[in-house]
Amino acid sequence: MVSRLWLVIILCLASHTAYADKKVYRWKDENGNWVYSDTPRKGAAEVKINTHFLTMPATDTSVLGNSSAQQNATEYKATIIAPNHKQTLRDNTGSVYVSGQITPRFAKDFTVQLYLDGKPTGPKQHTITFALRNVPRGEHSIQLMVFNSKGKVVTKSDETIFYLHKARANQ
Repeated sequence: MVSRLWLVIILCLASHTAYADKKVYRWKDENGNWVYSDTPRKGAAEVKINTHFLTMPATDTSVLGNSSAQQNATEYKATIIAPNHKQTLRDNTGSVYVSGQITPRFAKDFTVQLYLDGKPTGPKQHTITFALRNVPRGEHSIQLMVFNSKGKVVTKSDETIFYLHKARANQ
C-alpha cells in the first residue's frame, strides 16, 4: 500500500514538471486512501512541490504512436494479379475471376472494392479475390481500390484491360 502511494506521488510530481504552472491537490477518498489530482475539490489541500529535482530529459515516444498514424505513413500498393493486362478470356457464362495483391499486407480495418468499367461490382470487402458473373462479351477494364476505416481511398491499382469472348450460338 505504501509503495503504491509513493508511485502515485511520483507520477503526480512527474506530471507536474511538464506543467510547472499547474497545482496539485490531495485528499482522502471514502476508503481512506490519498488521492492526488490537478483539480481541486472540497476538503483538498494544495501540495507544495519542489520541481528543481524533478526535471527529466525528453523521451522519444514516436514508437508509441497510434496505428492509424502508422497506416497513413505506410505507402500501400494495389495490383491486379489475374486476369493479366490485355488478356483474352473465354467463358460462355460470362464468369471472370479476379485476384489482387496489396503490399504491404493491409490493415484489418481496410476494405477493398473492385470496379468493372468504372462501376463498383459489389460492396466493399476484406478479401482481394472476386468472382464476377454475367459479364458481357467485349473489352472491359477493372481496378481495385483500397479504403481505410474512414472510407478514404488509401491506394488503387492501375486499370487492367481484359477481353471476354463467348462462343456464338449460330456457329
